[in-house]
Amino acid sequence: MRLADTHCHIYMSPLKGHLDEVLARASGKGLKRLLVPGVDEASSFEALSLARQVTAVRTFAAVGVHPHDVKDLKEGIPEELLSLGENESVLAIGETGLDYYRNLSPRNVQREFFIKHIEWAKCVGKPLICHVRDAYDEALEILEAEDAFEVGGVLHCFQGEMEHAKKAIDMGFYISFACTITYRKNENLRRIAASIRPESILCETDSPYLSPEDLRGKPNEPANVGYVYETIAALRGIEVEELAEVVFDNSMRLLGW
Repeated sequence: MRLADTHCHIYMSPLKGHLDEVLARASGKGLKRLLVPGVDEASSFEALSLARQVTAVRTFAAVGVHPHDVKDLKEGIPEELLSLGENESVLAIGETGLDYYRNLSPRNVQREFFIKHIEWAKCVGKPLICHVRDAYDEALEILEAEDAFEVGGVLHCFQGEMEHAKKAIDMGFYISFACTITYRKNENLRRIAASIRPESILCETDSPYLSPEDLRGKPNEPANVGYVYETIAALRGIEVEELAEVVFDNSMRLLGW
């Protein structure tokens, strides 16, 4: 069975300090691919470094600046970071987007740099990793206005409504479910995962954040992506192996890994 974790921050503590063990557990659970997105310039370089070094599971990077951190980009996206977009081990641009829940960067600045990331993705011909929280209507409007369908991408750790999922899918975007789908109160998210076409589904952990329900309070890690697959497969009434093959093929179409 081939599993992929399409969004994990294994360069972050506490995973970084025990990376060999984390990767061994991931490999032992059947993971074949990891995508490690940066959240700023330093972590983007670190993600690329890991993509070059890790051998236990084939690992690739995405590069960009998280909406929380775009407030620090006083002079635009640094040229050194932009240049990473051309690297063959970098498969996507992001994570980028809008976060109107925490509002750690001014909303106008978030919008400005979301558009800049879309332009960057189109320039290098790579898909977008989109972080959206409490801003789905506006984020989808921006993606549509900026013709982001030209490169496509994924709404990672999806927490929107069915209408948002459908609009994103219509634009050629994938919907990625994280371990939040296991949370007891997340019935709406489970309804969406049970209903959208399987060819639009990806699975992730967003580790070290958002551990599955049974492990809440502990650091999350890529090996736990199995909880996401198991939950979605049960919702759809299919075997985990069947879902895993579909999702792996989806990740191949998006990322080409």
